[in-house]
Amino acid sequence: MKTVDIVERIEGEAKLVCQWNKEKISDVKIQFLNFRGFEFILKDKPALDALVYTPRICGICGQAHLKATVEALENIYKNHNEELILTKKAKLLREIGLNIEIIDSHIKWFYMFIMPDIVKFSQNNLAEYTPLKGKKWLEASMIASETIKSLALIGGQWPHTSYMIPGGVMSDPTLLDLISMQNYMDQAIIFFENSLVGIKLDNYLDFKKSEDLYKVKGDLKDFITISFENEFEKIGKSYNRHLVLGDSLSFEKGKINRKLTKNISYENIEELTLNSFDIDKSKISKEAYTWSKTALYSNNFYETGPLSRAIVQNRDFVNDIHRKYKDSMFTRILARMDELGFLLFKTKELIKQIDINEDSFIKPKVSLSDFKYGFGQSAVEACRGSLYHDIEIENGIISKYDVITPTVWNLGPGIEDKLSTSQKAIIGTDSLAKAKLILRSFDVCSVCTTH
Repeated sequence: MKTVDIVERIEGEAKLVCQWNKEKISDVKIQFLNFRGFEFILKDKPALDALVYTPRICGICGQAHLKATVEALENIYKNHNEELILTKKAKLLREIGLNIEIIDSHIKWFYMFIMPDIVKFSQNNLAEYTPLKGKKWLEASMIASETIKSLALIGGQWPHTSYMIPGGVMSDPTLLDLISMQNYMDQAIIFFENSLVGIKLDNYLDFKKSEDLYKVKGDLKDFITISFENEFEKIGKSYNRHLVLGDSLSFEKGKINRKLTKNISYENIEELTLNSFDIDKSKISKEAYTWSKTALYSNNFYETGPLSRAIVQNRDFVNDIHRKYKDSMFTRILARMDELGFLLFKTKELIKQIDINEDSFIKPKVSLSDFKYGFGQSAVEACRGSLYHDIEIENGIISKYDVITPTVWNLGPGIEDKLSTSQKAIIGTDSLAKAKLILRSFDVCSVCTTH
């Protein structure tokens, strides 16, 4: 039997095509069918124009694309032995901006994309999670809107800001701005404590063992209870290989394939198009069924995202849950909400480190247009996982721009006899509702995937 289902509320939509055998999914294809073409739009544009275009790839992770772009452009300078000077203040403001975006996204994802579907598996009346009118849904929407205001203080109107440029940032916050940012973070922390986990943030961050799950109260307890009632800790498992490409003040790069290694090389990244559509119809293979490409690292599929970041960074609580329940749907969702608490604490600490007397921007000594040829690469950690940008320029004009988004890593098509990370996670599931939840557990972004 074959079923075809449209999955919405994923920053766009995708088509889930499942083959069934003995009441279980035996094969699955995830089709992203809405092509956007940013890589083609960027070609022949001045290099700095990318700072305006790429944040518009996504309405959720514009900061991540902006940071990836500016770091790729700065990498061009480095490759010409013209490395730029970045002040600590500029680095902090970039990191804080990205962290706030991730915090905002995680709140929205849990309450707007996960819990409305999770509660359908409960026998209890949990109408407070009902989209658009449920009490908990509305509270989460309000606090997310308040939290993102702290980003506006340093970056302007979110999500499509362009305040990061080679050499620093076009932002010079006052002491009052920093105090306001701290206040917005405090509001988010109060929401985390009172609504999400029901305990103080400091106490939550002290959790070390999976048994500490039973200390969680609040809305996260609802998720945990429903998950164990329906054995969500047993489904959604994939290869249990994890990749973190970005290295920052908040996260550490590395990969796990049986064992952890911190040695990451962009040369091991491979992007394939065997199952992907092409604007040149003569290049489309018979196997093509999606606009998403396939991303491999060292010829293997890897998961990327908050779960990967937590275990690469060796954060005790998630590490122990992962040790017990592996890369299950339950672990994947729990890790994302754990990262919310981690980033709330981390971002407050980063704001405290800003010296308002430092320069925000130091102008490059040479222009990108002075380089006859240049290439640059970068990777940052976006809300959904590792985001990779690769740019080539000629006389300051973009000749090639390539982007690999987190959803391409997680949900791109399998290749030949290799299942993708999400395909392997879904196959074997006994219901379409569970398959959709597994899909959502990766925090899917359709528009990023078909950029």
